Amino acid sequence: MNLFENKKGDEQQMKKAVVISVLATALGAAAVTPVMAQSATQSVQAVQIGSTTISINGTAVAIRTIDASGVTLASVRDLAKALEASLNVAGSTITVQLNHNVVSLNDAVTVNGTAFVEPVSFLSKLGVGYSQGNITTIKLLQDVDQVTWVNASKLIVSKSADTGREDYLVDAATGKNELLLTSSDTSELIVSPDGSKAAYSEEDGTVNIIDLSTKQSTKVSTDTSIKNEMQFSADGSSIFFFQGDKNTVICKLSLADGSVTKILEDKVDYKANLSVSADGTKVAYFQIKQPVVKNDATDVSKDDVTIDPTGTETQAYFYDSAKADNKPVQLTTDKNDKAFLELAADGSKAYFVSINDDTVGSVASVNTASVEAASVYSAEDVYQLNQAGGKLVLLTAKGDANSISALDPVTGTASKLYSVSDGVSELIVSGNGDIAAISNGQVAVPVNGKFTTITR
Repeated sequence: MNLFENKKGDEQQMKKAVVISVLATALGAAAVTPVMAQSATQSVQAVQIGSTTISINGTAVAIRTIDASGVTLASVRDLAKALEASLNVAGSTITVQLNHNVVSLNDAVTVNGTAFVEPVSFLSKLGVGYSQGNITTIKLLQDVDQVTWVNASKLIVSKSADTGREDYLVDAATGKNELLLTSSDTSELIVSPDGSKAAYSEEDGTVNIIDLSTKQSTKVSTDTSIKNEMQFSADGSSIFFFQGDKNTVICKLSLADGSVTKILEDKVDYKANLSVSADGTKVAYFQIKQPVVKNDATDVSKDDVTIDPTGTETQAYFYDSAKADNKPVQLTTDKNDKAFLELAADGSKAYFVSINDDTVGSVASVNTASVEAASVYSAEDVYQLNQAGGKLVLLTAKGDANSISALDPVTGTASKLYSVSDGVSELIVSGNGDIAAISNGQVAVPVNGKFTTITR
């Protein structure tokens, strides 16, 4: 039985007659030397003492346990030691203190001199959080806004603050956090592929780099143009972005000298979902066309204004900057909605979620050379797509069950990684395939094969 799956009420935790009767029944031929009764704590003949392993702040700890009629009791001393709480025994009273929380026990069950208590209530009184066999004494971040991976063991988690925004480095196993940056009117942090640095733009468009080991920030570009959807190149030497308030131009910022180079300037506004090949020469993006106002009225709040949405469906485009006098290639022409565009590392194919009129998503691909479209995966309703290590990571739904799967884009075969609840609304996937999930507003990561929340 999981130590923390016991949710029986306090009224049946320590009913003396019941517990003593149950423990006595459990003795039988396996009985060993009885212990002496104490005045207030419940001391009984020795029974089989077992053990269970729990995780405390990410560290596996063995806790001695006994079973009392289906109620798992845990060693007070083992729990106190693992939590680094103080323990004091005065006569028949055991006192445990963790931070400012003090719990006095005079109804513990003792076996062979070891006191045992029902752990759920005990931990709650100590102010300790627990979930599915995991205990945390760490003050977790609450109400987070944005999450990105640094490496397999660390994330950057951002939240709104009175002064603007706070960015924290967060341990992926425990939720332990430390403040990295406090800023106002800045872009979201992006992290380099090797996890050594992060970048953000100021309100005036200038760009700063933070060394994630020293937490020192350096301005690397004084260019003041508007920069949207910034992302590092695969080698971490430059940053690609959409330039302008209408995402008109695709640019590259060199971190070596701060210079900005225009990759594509076709004078077409409203680009989105920038994706760049590994060598940095090819890009894919969505083009969003604005609806047309059909009469001379300019106040769209009035009933006499007619909006014509014809031809405004989002379409995918591809551009190879290495080709002389090249123009963007339109990859799609269909009327389906599209989201989560990913360009293959070699630039040969573009993948995206295609959403039909019934709002059901599937994975589609387009060959960027031949503009040949194909359906890659439609076995389940696809909510999200990310690319990692040559695979596509999907968040899907089928009936009442949601899943996270790895999809081989060549064969169209999906391998389920995790079954998750329908509360999971978003995945955060690193280039190496590290996965975090947003579930009911909380960040959760897999620990020992099970998702564990690391924020509140």
